Amino acid sequence: MLPSESDPTLTKMEIEDSSALLAEGQSKFQYSVLELRRRPFRTVSVCLGVLCLLLLVGIIGQAVHHNKVEANQQNKHSALLKEQDKLQENLKTVLRDRAELRGSQSRLQDNYNHLSSRMEELETNDKINVESLETSQAELQTSVATLTKERDQLKTSQSELQRRNEDLTKANDFMQKSHNSLSETKDKLQNNYKSVVKERDQLQNSYNNLTRAKEQMQLDYNVLYNEVEELQARHNLSTSEKDKLQSNHDNLTLQNEVLQKGYAILVKGMKQLQAGFSNLVTERDRLSVVNRNLTTERDALEARNSNLTAERDQLQKQLNTTIEKITCLPGWVKFQQSCYYLSSSLSKKTWSNSRSDCKKKGGDLVIITSPEEMAFLNGLITARGEFWIGLSDSGQEANFVWVDGTPLVTPFWAEGQPNHHGGKEQDCVEFWHRSSGNGAWNDEQCTLESSWICEI
Repeated sequence: MLPSESDPTLTKMEIEDSSALLAEGQSKFQYSVLELRRRPFRTVSVCLGVLCLLLLVGIIGQAVHHNKVEANQQNKHSALLKEQDKLQENLKTVLRDRAELRGSQSRLQDNYNHLSSRMEELETNDKINVESLETSQAELQTSVATLTKERDQLKTSQSELQRRNEDLTKANDFMQKSHNSLSETKDKLQNNYKSVVKERDQLQNSYNNLTRAKEQMQLDYNVLYNEVEELQARHNLSTSEKDKLQSNHDNLTLQNEVLQKGYAILVKGMKQLQAGFSNLVTERDRLSVVNRNLTTERDALEARNSNLTAERDQLQKQLNTTIEKITCLPGWVKFQQSCYYLSSSLSKKTWSNSRSDCKKKGGDLVIITSPEEMAFLNGLITARGEFWIGLSDSGQEANFVWVDGTPLVTPFWAEGQPNHHGGKEQDCVEFWHRSSGNGAWNDEQCTLESSWICEI
């Protein structure tokens, strides 16, 4: 902007100098520098004002930022404290789970070693007997069905033996309690018997003392009686002495009667004590007979329990032998006493169609009853996905039942499941694969299509 002639701070000389500079073709930059030199105080004032404004804005922003940072730090500190408590609880849970997992790992390692050796044998046998297996597949299916029936029968027998063992254990506990009660009663009777014997001894001592006193009184009486006879002989000598002796004789007679009554009372008390002692002896003999009978019955129950235990062990050995003889069809994987079939991740069906496919293969959708089986299935699945299992509550809401009709006892739900997400009827259960752990369950709509797991 050109300098105004009305500016009082510019002199005429300065105006002429500016015009001269413009006339000489100086650059705009030089002109601006010259203008700033001629008005330094205004420029400095503007710069200081802008700088103060910037400092004020910076201070306000710094204060707001500091308040936000302090609030965030406080929230983070509270969250960290909560997270610390939660981590401590999780640490305890993890320690317990680690101990359990170590035991499970040891068992799984043993099972893995056994399965590895068995797998090598099966691979060798498979290479040798491929052609014979193809020709005898129908016979193997019949054998598998027979073995399955035998397995079910063995399971039923095992359950019955388990129930009998529990009944015997309860009976044994009852007998043990009865024996302890009888022992306590016997101890009490023994203490009572000792107390009665002690009282009897005391009464016997009292009786002996009274007997000795009586004998002494009898001797005194005899002596007095002799003296009375002597006095009677001397009756003619002194009537007054006779009366006196008669009085003494009467007193002694009264004392003798009193002693006789006391002796009768003691004899009666002794008879009562004798009767009570006889009753206690009879009761003790009866309790001894009852105790012997109970002991005999307990020994018989223990022998029966031992026989049942031996029979159970024998059946378990037979079951294990039968399980070891079971071989799975090609495409199936063996675990414990069952064979498992995992459908392709590209093949997906509804829950009912998946079950129909398992039935065509001679099995049904898998039934999971243990953490070891969960871990095995989770390891059998090589990629993340969802697989139908044989569990649903289509019959009654929230009452999950396996495909064989047994109710759900040991669940392995994922966190927050089952939840009927979105208010939909999620009546069928699927298996969620996890990269670590044993996997989990989720309820889902039966009409959705997923992969599936079969079991024979």
